[in-house]
Amino acid sequence: MSRGSNITIRMAAAAAGFAVLGACAAPPPPPPPPPPPAVEAVPYRPLPPGQASYAMAIPPVNSLGLRETVNLGISDDEKVWHFRSAWNVAALNCLDPQYQPILDAYSRYIKDHARPLKQVNDRIDAEYRQEYGRGRPAIMARESQMTMVYNYFALPPARSDFCRTALGISQQYLASEKVDPAGFALANFSALEGPFERFFVAYEQYQRESSAWDARYGDRYGDSQPGYVAVQNARPFQTPQPGADPASLSATPLQETKVIDPDTGAKIPIVPVDETRASVPVVQPIPNSGDGDDSSPN
Repeated sequence: MSRGSNITIRMAAAAAGFAVLGACAAPPPPPPPPPPPAVEAVPYRPLPPGQASYAMAIPPVNSLGLRETVNLGISDDEKVWHFRSAWNVAALNCLDPQYQPILDAYSRYIKDHARPLKQVNDRIDAEYRQEYGRGRPAIMARESQMTMVYNYFALPPARSDFCRTALGISQQYLASEKVDPAGFALANFSALEGPFERFFVAYEQYQRESSAWDARYGDRYGDSQPGYVAVQNARPFQTPQPGADPASLSATPLQETKVIDPDTGAKIPIVPVDETRASVPVVQPIPNSGDGDDSSPN
């Protein structure tokens, strides 16, 4: 046999051996299965700020960019009196020990400036008599207006911010040696409005976010969310707004008492609010009853 033939036979034998070895090797593992589709975590429904009611009407902003509250479009005399009323509400409702300067300053303010404040009150009374006539109609109209003012400044969800603001104004007053009562009221009136405007802005944000939640998740998960249920139940009715009874504007049940303002006859609400506690429930969304599919919507 020639040398070339031997080389050919050896190459063929080697190829046959590699083929046998390849046939005996284990097959490659199958590719891993694809990962399961991501499951969206359903968030709980947004909560209103300051333990406010799930459904309430916020004073709108008009075309001039002004919030339509009981303080819009009033005279300087009325601003002084609304300021005095707001300070009175703070003195009655901001009861934690750190707020004692509010009562001290308010008491000194109405004592030190009793005469000019009475003159302001008398001018406002005269305007009501001119508009409504003398006697009971004018008295009732002013009492009604002032009750709305007191209720407005007693808004429970804005309480914490309001008390802190009133405390700063009170400390400023106590540190002053000589004060013009009308000038002090006018200079600080917008500061006492601030807590309520900040609350309104925060509540409008809650309304936008909760409406988006309702549109996306409400049909499927709404029954498990107290806010969704409350809003749906409130739709056929007129929702309360600032200036109404403060007890209707909080998600927390409130026990409310009232005292009478000796100058105007208006009812001043005293609404104890525990700023350290929240009773608004936070509930993990679960599918509505009868829905057997636990997967989340797209």
